[in-house]
Amino acid sequence: MSKKSLYLSSAIAVAILVTISAAAITSTEAIKQRQKAMEGVRDGMMALGAIAKKEKPFDAEVVAFNAAKIADNLTQAAELFPEGSDQGEVQTWAKPNIWTNSEHFDELLQSTRQAAIELQSVTEAEAFPPALGKLGNGCKSCHDMYRLPKN
Repeated sequence: MSKKSLYLSSAIAVAILVTISAAAITSTEAIKQRQKAMEGVRDGMMALGAIAKKEKPFDAEVVAFNAAKIADNLTQAAELFPEGSDQGEVQTWAKPNIWTNSEHFDELLQSTRQAAIELQSVTEAEAFPPALGKLGNGCKSCHDMYRLPKN
């Protein structure tokens, strides 16, 4: 078997495993995992919010760490909205239009993730508020359009 054939066979095998894994996740498990990912985003935003409110001093390492945490959790969350996970054995706050307007939802999630990636490179206190604002606006836009209010 040539290297090209071996590579192609390996790529097909990986694609099949990913498909099987995604199909095997129950809607309840998808809801739980995406809620955990969003809790990670919330935790990162709280740490950054403390800096924005001047409750904590600006620290580029803390900013980079929390922005990376947010980006990583958004990456995970992007894979946790499979068709049929709009309901399960646990409550979800995801609006049904996530699945009917999935292209826009995915774009918004990715642009918010990109804002978190950009925030990782902020090293000056003056650049922090606008970069955090861009990330916060992405979160707010997504919540406004695609998340039910928690009671």
